[in-house]
Amino acid sequence: MMLALVSAFQLGAVGQYLTLLSKYLVGNFYYAILGSLIIVSCYILFLRKTKYATLKNITAFIIINIAVILLSATLKADETVGFEVFMKYIHNTSLYFKKELVDFGGGLFGAFFYSITSYLFDKLGTYFLIVAMCSIVGILIIPAETYRKMGKFFSEIFTSKELEEVPSKQEEVIDANSFEDYFKPKEVSNKKSTFITLKEPPKVEEVIEDSVIKEEEVVHKKSVSKDKYKLPPFSLLDPIKGQQGSNANQVAASESGRKVIEILKNFGVNAELVATHIGPSVTKFEIKPDSSVKVSRINAIQDNIKMELAARDIRIEAPIPGKTAVGIEIPNIESVPVKMLELVKSIPMEKMDQKLLFVLGKDLLGKPVYCQLDKMPHLLIAGATGSGKSVCMNTIITSFLLRCHPDEVKLLLIDPKKVEFTPYQQIPHLIAPVISDAAKASSALKVIVTIMEERFDVFAQCGVRNIKAYNEKVAQDSTGSMQNMPYIVVIIDELADLMSVAGKEVEVSIQRITQLARASGIHLIVATQRPSTDVVTGIIKSNIPSRISFSVASGIDSRTILDQVGAERLLGNGDMLYVPIGEPSMIRLQGVYVTDEEVNRIASYCSDLRKPMYLDNFIKLETLDSDDNGGIVSANEDPLYEEVKEYVIDVQKASTSLLQRRFGIGYNRAARMIDILESNGIIGPVQGSKPREVYIKKEQID
Repeated sequence: MMLALVSAFQLGAVGQYLTLLSKYLVGNFYYAILGSLIIVSCYILFLRKTKYATLKNITAFIIINIAVILLSATLKADETVGFEVFMKYIHNTSLYFKKELVDFGGGLFGAFFYSITSYLFDKLGTYFLIVAMCSIVGILIIPAETYRKMGKFFSEIFTSKELEEVPSKQEEVIDANSFEDYFKPKEVSNKKSTFITLKEPPKVEEVIEDSVIKEEEVVHKKSVSKDKYKLPPFSLLDPIKGQQGSNANQVAASESGRKVIEILKNFGVNAELVATHIGPSVTKFEIKPDSSVKVSRINAIQDNIKMELAARDIRIEAPIPGKTAVGIEIPNIESVPVKMLELVKSIPMEKMDQKLLFVLGKDLLGKPVYCQLDKMPHLLIAGATGSGKSVCMNTIITSFLLRCHPDEVKLLLIDPKKVEFTPYQQIPHLIAPVISDAAKASSALKVIVTIMEERFDVFAQCGVRNIKAYNEKVAQDSTGSMQNMPYIVVIIDELADLMSVAGKEVEVSIQRITQLARASGIHLIVATQRPSTDVVTGIIKSNIPSRISFSVASGIDSRTILDQVGAERLLGNGDMLYVPIGEPSMIRLQGVYVTDEEVNRIASYCSDLRKPMYLDNFIKLETLDSDDNGGIVSANEDPLYEEVKEYVIDVQKASTSLLQRRFGIGYNRAARMIDILESNGIIGPVQGSKPREVYIKKEQID
């Protein structure tokens, strides 16, 4: 900045030389470039404000300066085009510094840019390019809200003109005052309540209540169900109590930090305490060892540190990603519970309209951590009994109930243990009854795959790529023929039980859902208390990048879920390691503690307002995979039988493994299909190692 000031005011010989150099480099408009540099430097230096130093603004600043330099060079340019312009300027360098030539044009940079643009677009095209660059700058620096307001302003003008020009004989034309009443029946015809907004929390209940009253009036005329729905109030959650024990934790952290340095010194590790972070249940010390100390030495004495501190367990993060320090985490003297109400009330305004946002907990700095399921886009949760896994599942579901309308988010709950999701059996967000049978759960996942494929067909017909674009198109649809598409969240409480009953089919369904369902608005949350490789298979783990691990039994289980050790040293009671998608390292959190009473109050509130409306696809799940479910229907009634029969006749081969691979069905179903084909005379019996003979030839069918 000082050089820019000296050059701008030509202070002394140095200032004059810098002015000449500036002219030589950036041309006749050098004062504009210097002025902008001085203003930006003063703003950052004296006001200490860098919030406008975003990539977008920096890009705009660079583009406008290039445009100014290029304009100066273009105005001076003669008929010479191409790289001869640049070479000519270089050749005249000595004349410029001797002041025999005083018209610098765009300077050295301008000559370089103009030599490229004139070669590509000629001189006239360069002017158009400069205009385009200025337009890009305008797009970058003008907020998007301004464009929306301008678009809305002009659309209202044109709309009003069209309404005035329509002949009076068209009775359907309405004025602005009756516009809202005119469209009320169309909102009800979709049987969807899309009037909820979460942008201003204090006003949510009032807005919803008004909309419900209007809807009820219209529904009465149409003889449709009169249910009304508004989000549960925060008063249903337990109030926030004072954080007891925080002073004791601070005193203990100060003493423990001093002890850690002494212990390291006793083992020949010279280090200094850089920072101390006191979390809800864990305190983290940032230790900076000498450059001559190997990090592995600190890991090697982990048990000694644990013994000297008399701690339940400790965890060492060596090194902390992005820092030249090692993290040593020890339990607090007193654990401070993280309450649901505290985090729900502190959701940032920019995230209030994210429907799939849920609260997770607090990190070691005491900052709330929120997750957006649509960005994750699937979640794998593991933890031993009593580690806090079930509470975490309740936290996620409760977050959806508190923030989402039943027409915005639908839930499919699979509870093989039959007791975890009992409070949610009547909530209106359910897309199907809570499923506790493993065979039905496998069929339900197949139904989800079918729904996913149907949604993609709808997207293809509408010319959109994902559910967000589709719902935006629905909002713009004036005919009322399109219906808003809700998100679907599939929550499996215990994956191990499903894998033991129908492992291959469940794995295939999970694979398809996790690979394809994100764009269709379908997301999967899978939990297990046995994170072994036969449950969390490589296919499942590779397709679910976001993972949470609570306390597990061994380092092997930790590696299975997180690909690294550490979870075996967690404390339990909500202490977790969270691996977000795309993040290089784990985050240690204290999970939100939501009580059973809070869950029951919120679930009862939602159930009283509206009853669940299940999809027909989930009513009779037995018929989808009946052979795995005790033979409720015979193989002759299997919907795949005719297709399998045609396939066997076409390829002239039949085996259980062939049908499994070709149609993606389970072993029991494929084996029974082979039996019925044999009993119907389509194929012959088993002949040792020889393949079965197909009696009916393709020519006979033709």
